[in-house]
Amino acid sequence: MNEQLQKRTNSIKKAIVPSFDVVIREICVQQHEMVLIFISSLSDSQLITSLVEGLTISATSQIELTFYPGSVSMLEDENMAITNILSGQCIALLDTNDNYFCIETRHYPSRSTAEPNVERSIRGAHDGFVENIILNVGLIRRRIRDPKLHIVLNKEGIKTRTDIAYAYIEHLVDQDVLDDFLHRLRTIDETEILSERVLVEKLYGKTVNPYPHVRYTERPDICSIHLLQGYVVVLVDNCPTAIIIPTTFFEQTKQIEEYTQTTIIALFTRVIRMVGILFSLYLLPLWIALLVDQNPTMLNLPMKEIHIYTFGFQVIFADIVVEWIRQSLIHTPMILSSIMSFIAVFLLGDMAIELGAYTKEILIMIALSNIGNLLTPSYELSLANKMFRIFIGMLALFFGQVGFCIGVFLHIIVLLSTKTIKFPYLYPLIPFSYRECYRMLIGKSITLKKDK
Repeated sequence: MNEQLQKRTNSIKKAIVPSFDVVIREICVQQHEMVLIFISSLSDSQLITSLVEGLTISATSQIELTFYPGSVSMLEDENMAITNILSGQCIALLDTNDNYFCIETRHYPSRSTAEPNVERSIRGAHDGFVENIILNVGLIRRRIRDPKLHIVLNKEGIKTRTDIAYAYIEHLVDQDVLDDFLHRLRTIDETEILSERVLVEKLYGKTVNPYPHVRYTERPDICSIHLLQGYVVVLVDNCPTAIIIPTTFFEQTKQIEEYTQTTIIALFTRVIRMVGILFSLYLLPLWIALLVDQNPTMLNLPMKEIHIYTFGFQVIFADIVVEWIRQSLIHTPMILSSIMSFIAVFLLGDMAIELGAYTKEILIMIALSNIGNLLTPSYELSLANKMFRIFIGMLALFFGQVGFCIGVFLHIIVLLSTKTIKFPYLYPLIPFSYRECYRMLIGKSITLKKDK
């Protein structure tokens, strides 16, 4: 082997720790010597075979060596070449050229696309993002075939070098939002990015505020709709969840069904969903406040003499039991799911009521509140609402109606103080915008002006 070629090959061997899937193939085609370096677990073996066959055919035809198939780029930096090898690409070294030829041969292992379990739809598409960023980009491009769709790929992290792709449509994107995101991305430190949540924390910082600063979704159709509306979509490799920037409280209460039903049905479902979300927040604390103050109101609610500590323990215990069951159902293997149904019956059935764990009224109110949580499309938003429901309920338990009013006031203050890139968190309600409220309730088709 050529001395210079051997030196460059040894340099890459020294940089990459020896492993069974690191392949170094020496090829000699007539008068040319070549070295192919790739990782077999991340590369397509058929593309590698076609590449070698193409080199042989081009040499025997007495023409210049041709890398076929796949896109090829030429690099001068060895560190960048090593990063591309670790990303699944093939690097070719030639004895007649000091550059590194990077050939696209990536083939990441991934599951097949399927409808997300969290965001199901009746009439909408039934495909969802997977852990392969290339497939996720393809799902978006399949829906938006616009040459002005920009998809920029970055690598973050010292050890992980995770691929991060952000997408936007030129002339449609909100420039203030895009500039703010790019500024935050440039100033991010060298933190290892293992998930979309880590990226969001590095972009917007950690905070005690439980409400999400961005919207998460696993649906490519929702991402496509937001791209056409001027939003920025961020994809992280190895994560099936996309990030939509910016977001508001009401933005996270939308479902894809709103875009697949008639106007009156979509309005009906939006209103019913918002009522359910309000119930999940304020119904249980309000009921606690009325019972503590013995105020039947105009509804003529039946009041009983209660012991504040016993009553408070029963309410909190019932809500915690429902949360335990929810988390256990998420992590329980399918083969054991039937056992969890029996446990749920024992904990939330007549047996627990007869033993005095809680009353029927408490169980009904807890059930209504948790149904409202399940109505919330955003999983992160539902958890934040549950946390504040418990907080407001504790204030109502100790201070009655005054505590309930204080809790609602503090909750609104937290929502107003939640920072987003451009819009207030309660927009378009605070500040009020008739046009955006109309679009949120009634809906509006996405229409674009043709370029002149």
